[in-house]
Amino acid sequence: MTHENGSPKVTLLSWTQSPVETIYRIWESSRGQRSLNEIDKDIYLGNPRVYEIFKQVIDSKLPVSENLSFVFLLENVSISFREQMVRHRIGVKAGPLLGIDMIPDLADSTWWSQTMRVLDMGAFADEKRYRVPDGLTPEQEDEFHVAMKVSQDAYNRLVKAGIPNQEAREVIPLGATHRITWSLNLSALQHIVGKRGCQIAQLGLWRPVIEGMVDEMSSKVHEYFRTLISPPCMKGDKYTGCLFKIENDRRIDGTDQYPPCTLCVGQDHDNRTEAVPANQRVAFMESFHRYRALWQRDPLTGERLK
Repeated sequence: MTHENGSPKVTLLSWTQSPVETIYRIWESSRGQRSLNEIDKDIYLGNPRVYEIFKQVIDSKLPVSENLSFVFLLENVSISFREQMVRHRIGVKAGPLLGIDMIPDLADSTWWSQTMRVLDMGAFADEKRYRVPDGLTPEQEDEFHVAMKVSQDAYNRLVKAGIPNQEAREVIPLGATHRITWSLNLSALQHIVGKRGCQIAQLGLWRPVIEGMVDEMSSKVHEYFRTLISPPCMKGDKYTGCLFKIENDRRIDGTDQYPPCTLCVGQDHDNRTEAVPANQRVAFMESFHRYRALWQRDPLTGERLK
């Protein structure tokens, strides 16, 4: 995918061959006694039922989806992002920790990361190998860059004094970026996108990675995967209520500094923009356009765009 300098870049390295046909063969083999040759005739003759079965099985989130696997290379992702990514499990449920309650025995993701134990971080600030948080004022952003340079200088002084990289790295900030490979099956991917497709669940951190994964899958594998991103409060095309209402209420009353979810404002507050704190309305409108492009839905109603 195309990306701005320093922003996350996602590359799909490999995937299950012929995913539509694979799901169809698995499904049809489990539902009757037809031979594989007979099932394959549907594929070779271009039967539209092949794609319809594929879509229905995937949309239903049946375990059959676990037979499709994808390997991604993520570049320019921060340590803070990695800390969130490795918490995800198939058994994650929405809870007081905003969707990171874990059921580890259902893990179905594998990671392999660059390690700062051996990776030279002596120029990470000069090379802008770090993530700058959204929403900083120009003055705050200048201060942030200075802090990165201070950390780099401290790291270099320690290394010059003979401290091994693996010890000196402790001064490197969470915003420093690196590479990591991520292997996961479609069930795990659906789960993660379903949870992190929410504005409240730190989508600002996750959005470029989710967008990159879906862009790569839809362009390299099948256009169907463009529909994977959807807010978790939407079931099909129906809004079912905010999963993080307490957090949204804090944003509406100004306790939280971030803008509220557009869907929450549209559905739970009768589409009243005056419900958004005055100092958050510019950021709210920016998120309106950003999530319209991400979800391919109306950000206030949840309806799919034509």
